[in-house]
Amino acid sequence: MTEGTSRRERLRRAKPTGFLLVVIAGLFAVGTAITWLAVTHFVYASGLAGMSGHLKVEACTWSGVGGHRSPHCHGVFRSDDGTMVDPDATIDNHLSVGSVVGLRRTASGGYERTGAGAVFGWLAMSLFGLMVLVLGITVTSALTGPRDNPRNLTRLLAALLAATLASALIGGVADMAGVFGGWG
Repeated sequence: MTEGTSRRERLRRAKPTGFLLVVIAGLFAVGTAITWLAVTHFVYASGLAGMSGHLKVEACTWSGVGGHRSPHCHGVFRSDDGTMVDPDATIDNHLSVGSVVGLRRTASGGYERTGAGAVFGWLAMSLFGLMVLVLGITVTSALTGPRDNPRNLTRLLAALLAATLASALIGGVADMAGVFGGWG
């Protein structure tokens, strides 16, 4: 190797090690899992799936495992069309006792919050999952592909990061402000 050989060229010529292959596989696995989970929740939060209704919060409890405490709020869920009432509905969110919140009943019988905060929050998680997938592609491309691919993929990563942060900010502000409390 000459002195002028760049680090990128040396990496490209080197064969990927077992550790690097595990890292790349891990990026693809984690990116896929996060994206799948987030998109699943997003379709309920946005009202694209599930049964629309409202939960009247009657009580909230906290449970703890290993120093981490989680909220569980209970109450009566009534569908907007009046066809279903669940007197033992539970959602794992911290809500005010006595409040009425918009929810969607999921296919598994659980509940998902609706509204701008939930929609933009799950959108941010979906974009983050895509970012992890693109990062895996970028690492793979840097090792095996043409010289321009990592640059273009890096630009895509930057755009995904900007969209993720904007979505998280909008969702957080909307949730804290309580705007758009629940959409159909």
